[in-house]
Amino acid sequence: MGSIFSFARHKATKPASIIGWESRYDGVLSVAVVNSIPVAGISGPWPDGNYALTWWSTDEVDAPPSLEFHPSMDVARARVEAIAGLPRQVAA
Repeated sequence: MGSIFSFARHKATKPASIIGWESRYDGVLSVAVVNSIPVAGISGPWPDGNYALTWWSTDEVDAPPSLEFHPSMDVARARVEAIAGLPRQVAA
């Protein structure tokens, strides 16, 4: 009789993201959450078709409070994953 469990090591194809996403206001706002703390919000589309990415001041993400514009929700989310998914840089 064979085993249904495998104990062989395998490499994960992609590490799990530390970012959780919450949808608010019927999907008009998508909030990035790290360690239960909101770090950024993406809203849109705005009349010009762009999505606004707002970074909030937190200790969780190494990004200054700022406003960026992106052509789609996916591009804005990728930007958040690229910045917020990295470990915070500690000043020397």
